[in-house]
Amino acid sequence: MKSCLIIINKSAGGSSKVSFEKVERCLGDEYNYTRCAIPDNPDPNPEGYDAVAVCGGDGTLGSVLSKIYDKPIDVWYFPVGTLNDKAKAERYLATKTSCPTCGGAPKGKQIVIGKCGDIQDHIFAYVFAAGAFTPIGYTAKVENKKKHGVLAYIGQVMREYKIHRINATIDCGGKSYSGEFALIMFVKSPRCFGFNFNKAFDEESMSGHLLAIRSPKHDGLLGKIEMFAPFFRAFFLGLKKERDGKIIFRQAYSATVTHDAAVHYCRDGEKHTVGSGEHKIKFIRSLCNFSVIEKF
Repeated sequence: MKSCLIIINKSAGGSSKVSFEKVERCLGDEYNYTRCAIPDNPDPNPEGYDAVAVCGGDGTLGSVLSKIYDKPIDVWYFPVGTLNDKAKAERYLATKTSCPTCGGAPKGKQIVIGKCGDIQDHIFAYVFAAGAFTPIGYTAKVENKKKHGVLAYIGQVMREYKIHRINATIDCGGKSYSGEFALIMFVKSPRCFGFNFNKAFDEESMSGHLLAIRSPKHDGLLGKIEMFAPFFRAFFLGLKKERDGKIIFRQAYSATVTHDAAVHYCRDGEKHTVGSGEHKIKFIRSLCNFSVIEKF
């Protein structure tokens, strides 16, 4: 009989909705199950199993995929985080799945994910971003997310409406962009941070997208006013055509970003710090058979 590791992140905002018993009933008697809870076991190892059920948010999913993305393992994702952007992105697709024992037909697929550098644990399921607003993904307190859900992020929004000046050179698609950036984002998703902004998203393409917004000319209140227009254009109106200028939006199969100092990135909602120097970003196809289960 096949083996399945069930991982439940008890720190996830909606973790109270799921239990080991629910997952086992949902997946049926096809597997022998092993149970693992985070944070009791902060770094579960899914290697050696035929399947893994990930119950948590996008950060939990990314951490698990980083260990098994290159292995033909069934990955059942039960999204019980706060934003769950990766799972919500699947709603656009015909291959979205539901609980197998509740009449849903599993239609797992090999998904395209991102990777920063050549280190295995630098995998991101859908987003790798630095700059304005991006710390919200990892600064909201666990107790607030569990109590208030997505509202836990609201209090962080104005706090993170800051002028960032990330000194970087970005090489993407044969073009090079240098200077100071308020936002640098590599994304494989139609949505991020709750906004359905990426109208150029193509599930099957081996590419993702680069979105970069240059820093405003001024500091202080005037600079924040200058920031509003490009951020509103990108996230509220959305982007489809490639563009250069204050907003840079390009299809990316791979890219290189070079920093002169350490920079904090948001990797699927988790803090990830990269050092100074050159960092290669690329999009690859995972060998995992990936399914999202929202009804359980």
